[in-house]
Amino acid sequence: MKVQRISYKMAGWSAFLTALFIAQPCMAQKLHSYEPLMMDPYSTIYVDDGSCSAGKVLKVQGAAKNHRRKKSCVPLSDLQPGARTGSAK
Repeated sequence: MKVQRISYKMAGWSAFLTALFIAQPCMAQKLHSYEPLMMDPYSTIYVDDGSCSAGKVLKVQGAAKNHRRKKSCVPLSDLQPGARTGSAK
């Protein structure tokens, strides 16, 4: 009886750790090649369009209606590891 309970707990922990391991790469910030026309309010994206100096990317934060987006140049080291170039949606 105890052996079954322990094996179920081990299987549960194993499944949890596997799901956690798989989910981590999905959480990395994506590096866009251009700034999208539409963004969700208060969302943040990183754009490498050459508008910032070497080693920096443009950080764009979406805003609510009738407000401007906040833009600033941040070092690439501020990004999460594993950022990749890609197209914006």
